[in-house]
Order: sequence, then structure tokens, then C-alpha cells
Amino acid sequence: MLPNLKVDSVVKNFSVKTNDYMHVVYVSTLIRSVVSLHNLINNKIATKEIEAENTKKEEEMRKKKEEESRKKVEEALKRAEEANGSD
Repeated sequence: MLPNLKVDSVVKNFSVKTNDYMHVVYVSTLIRSVVSLHNLINNKIATKEIEAENTKKEEEMRKKKEEESRKKVEEALKRAEEANGSD
């Protein structure tokens, strides 16, 4: 048995019920979008922090290598001076 769709109250009730369902779908989709955007922002912040840490570590490693290179050059110069002074 199907409802009589020629009665205005039945049509209005179906319409209200459908609108209620559509409202729930709309609000849930909106909430899902906001949560996704929030996660995206958090992900970008975390990625920038990781990149900053990596850049800092790379800079420290570069400075350490430069310092080691300077020490090696200074030691080589001292040896060369000592070798020249001994001759």
C-alpha cells in the first residue's frame, strides 16, 4: 500500500522529512570538510617543523665539516712549516 500523495499534509510531511535528511547530510559534509582542513593545516605545520629541524641539522653538519677541514688544513700547514724549518 502506498500513501495517498494527493493529500497536502502527506506531501508536506514528505517534503519536511526529505529536507531534514538533506540538512543532516549537508551539516555532516560540512563538518567532515572542516575536520579535513584542520588535519591538513596540522600536517603542514608538522612538515614545516620537520623541515626546519632537518635544515638546522644540515647546517650543523656543514659547520662541523668546515671546522674539520680547517683543522686539517692548519695541521698540514704546520707540518709543511716544520718540514721547511727542519731543512
